[in-house]
Amino acid sequence: MALGKGKIERYARIYVGGYDLSGDARTFSNLENGFDEVEFTGWSDAVKQYVEGYRSVGVRGFQALMNDDTGGSLDILKDADVDAALSVCFGSNAVPAAGNTSYLIDSIQISAGATFDSGAGVLQADFLIDAAGASNGTNPLGYVLIPSTSVSSTGNGASVDTESGTTTTGYSANLHILATSSGNFAFKIQDSSNNSDWADLQSFSIDGSAIASEHISSASTSCDRYLRFVRTRTGGSCTVVCTFARNNYVTT
Repeated sequence: MALGKGKIERYARIYVGGYDLSGDARTFSNLENGFDEVEFTGWSDAVKQYVEGYRSVGVRGFQALMNDDTGGSLDILKDADVDAALSVCFGSNAVPAAGNTSYLIDSIQISAGATFDSGAGVLQADFLIDAAGASNGTNPLGYVLIPSTSVSSTGNGASVDTESGTTTTGYSANLHILATSSGNFAFKIQDSSNNSDWADLQSFSIDGSAIASEHISSASTSCDRYLRFVRTRTGGSCTVVCTFARNNYVTT
């Protein structure tokens, strides 16, 4: 699903755990995704030698205006040793929609600092992939399956065309519950090869009854071209965001 250009910060949204920090967000430096080389060149070697070193994945240089309201940036970012699903969604000249680009990781916050920038109180943070977690995700770049949406009924999200054939290298996905009013749901992701016949890919364990987030992943599950977010309601309502990325290689 190609939803055009027009990717600017005004239409970016960032979700950390069960919180939408977009209203306080100011900027970020990088969304990293790559391998850094390590040089193994001896003094007498005529040609430099390198080996693949460590993988760099994470959100660097995130800044948010200091907001000490409950659920504001200070409340969320003040404790640096916190792990949570993190999704950055990019709208196309509008707020993010299903099919837009997303960057998603199972993150751990490694810093929390404060400063003044042009007279404004600013919080700074870095988020890296939680290497101690159980994520099998190898690629943070993916899609928005459902943008921030208040749901109060059983239903299916829009079909998202990933414009890729069936892959067998697995995937990762984030679910964020941003608000709830006695929500009681079953959430899952389905895939389809023809945009007509759907099968369950994986279910989430959180049910929308509390502000929370969840990261799920697989190292080798087959995934078809089309994807959608599915909810089955027992009661109440909640606000959800779901993002998804295919793996680009098999974890070992």
